[in-house]
Amino acid sequence: MAGADSYRSDKRRMRYFIVVALIVLGVIFLRQKKAENSVPKKTAEAVAKTTLTPRPASKQDWAKAAIDRTNAVKQQVKRERASNEVP
Repeated sequence: MAGADSYRSDKRRMRYFIVVALIVLGVIFLRQKKAENSVPKKTAEAVAKTTLTPRPASKQDWAKAAIDRTNAVKQQVKRERASNEVP
């Protein structure tokens, strides 16, 4: 019957481990949520400004609109990278 005691102690240790792991994961999750909420969000105007194309795309100009949008995104990325660089 020595094996039964070992099984019970292993089961208790596993329960303890799972409870501690869940608590640790919960703390990590809550800290991450707090960090996300503390980051200032972009205004709706700034988001809308970046998502609008200069002109509406028609059936004939869909390829031109796609190229224009690609160039606009490239320029935006270039500006963001330049502003993120530390001198």
